[in-house]
Amino acid sequence: MLTISNVQGTFRQPNRADYPELTGLTSGQIYEGKMGPGGLYLATHMARALHLEPGKLVLDLGCGRGATSCFLAGQYSATVIALDLWNPATAIYRRARAANVTERVIPLRLDVTQTLPFAEDYFDAIFCMDAIHYFGANSGFFSRLLALLKPGGRLVIGSPCFSHEFTSSQLAHMPCEYDDGTSLWPNEFSRYHSPSWWGDLISGTGLVTVTTCQELPDGIVLWEDDTLDNMARGQSEQAALKDAAQILYGRNHPDFPYLTHFLLAAQKDPSQGERPSGNGP
Repeated sequence: MLTISNVQGTFRQPNRADYPELTGLTSGQIYEGKMGPGGLYLATHMARALHLEPGKLVLDLGCGRGATSCFLAGQYSATVIALDLWNPATAIYRRARAANVTERVIPLRLDVTQTLPFAEDYFDAIFCMDAIHYFGANSGFFSRLLALLKPGGRLVIGSPCFSHEFTSSQLAHMPCEYDDGTSLWPNEFSRYHSPSWWGDLISGTGLVTVTTCQELPDGIVLWEDDTLDNMARGQSEQAALKDAAQILYGRNHPDFPYLTHFLLAAQKDPSQGERPSGNGP
């Protein structure tokens, strides 16, 4: 029988030595403002793949409550367009003000599935954490999005995922841990897909070269630590054990897709987006 003490005794935490960028931060600060698992651990993996230099312009797509935008602005001195639909721009601004990065974080409340009001070839980088599965699962979306990226610019995605795609047989015999008859499967887990699925989708646009697309080495650990953090924040025992059971199902059934995290990094062809020079209007 799964109990809270089982979870607390067996679930792992990331090795803090692997994240020198987060030195001095408490677990609460790493997960502050989170809207999904991973926190600044996942953001650190992603930021490394961006190779950011001070002053670079970054679109933080689906930025949630703005924690990642403040991290990129504060840790890497990037200028960040913090874009989200579910969270008011004022709330993101207040977070930036508390982090003393208001001059480098520009909050906007926009629907990313609609045409975005930015010039083509505008951003040095596009960063999307814990959000892409909600709106990006089609090539048309990425074709529009990547038009905003400068030639040579980088796209980095970090997200929860399943380790591999479900077979038709597995879909027909879905365990209750993944599909409990609520909105969990149709609104969340069915959208996750696998790293290779996302890599094929983005490569298929022909606009970028995917340089990294893989499960993170501590991708499962990030789920486990998120559960521990939720418990520390006062999550109910019922909810905590439900989350833990989802994670453990994959661990205990190695032939079944398991919950983890992936990182995808891509670079736009330097010749993409170039415009002919001339004196015309």
